[in-house]
Amino acid sequence: MTGRPPVSKKALLKCFFLKTYFAIDSLRQLVNILRRFGYFRRICGLSKVLHLSTFSRASPWFQEQGFSDFNARLLAI
Repeated sequence: MTGRPPVSKKALLKCFFLKTYFAIDSLRQLVNILRRFGYFRRICGLSKVLHLSTFSRASPWFQEQGFSDFNARLLAI
């Protein structure tokens, strides 16, 4: 196998939930928060901060799957 190891979709989903919960405006801000606060990295299941491009590639997939609506409904409860 070549390239970087795959990133868990579960970890990415937790990151996007964090973004929704704290009303983080951009993926760049999300990356900065994960970089500054190791606690959030651990909660999301990340050993290191992912590159912004990783979140950019994952975002459309989560939107297609309806996770944005799912996050919004969870926060409305």
